[in-house]
Amino acid sequence: MFYPKFQYEAGSDIGLKRKKNEDIWKKSSFSPLFALADGMGGHKAGEIAAKEAIENLFFSFSNLTDSPNKYSFKQILTNLLISIKSANIHVHNLSKQDLKFHGMGTTLCCCYFYMRLFIYAHVGDSRIYRFRSNNLLQLTEDHSLINKLLAKGKLLKKPSSYKNIITKAIGIGPIISPSISYTDVKKDDIFFMCSDGLSDYTPYEKIKEILKNSKNLKNTVNNLIESAKQNSSFDNITVVMIKIME
Repeated sequence: MFYPKFQYEAGSDIGLKRKKNEDIWKKSSFSPLFALADGMGGHKAGEIAAKEAIENLFFSFSNLTDSPNKYSFKQILTNLLISIKSANIHVHNLSKQDLKFHGMGTTLCCCYFYMRLFIYAHVGDSRIYRFRSNNLLQLTEDHSLINKLLAKGKLLKKPSSYKNIITKAIGIGPIISPSISYTDVKKDDIFFMCSDGLSDYTPYEKIKEILKNSKNLKNTVNNLIESAKQNSSFDNITVVMIKIME
């Protein structure tokens, strides 16, 4: 199966106040699948939830998509959704089996290249962006209480008291409904996933400025992380960046 040639870089930082890094990211060794998970800081064993969600996602997807060349676009979408739901059940079951894991959860976002399309899915408030022709577009919509209330017309602005309250997370319940979509791919596009340690502390215009002015992907990732830390990000900060070469 054809998919575009790309380069990628990733970086993860513990941030300014956390004692451990609960962010996990991974790229498949045999297919163009990337994922990022942010263990929920207010819950026990967030790092376990993130790691287990990522590993189960990749295990399930590789079993369902053993040879990507033979699967249609619709089948890839279906397999990705099934794999996310499998990761949710896995983490939820772990949380019930051991008291020290009770209540653990994680965000999850992932992406996959299928021919000239970029498939992306997420649960929670870890984000996916596209940078094209100096324009930055947030592809995902946070599963957050703020966004839910805004959509219902119950809020006119985003109050800080609702910050970081998410409405969906992997592992919290036995059933999850991920958001999934796709967009086209062009040469020089940059797609990137990040945890909220970046997006909560680096304004949209600053992210755009860094993407426009950084020398290469590694430099861009490092500059984004450093910007979040300069803005006093107390959370873990993770960025996974992919550039389309041709």
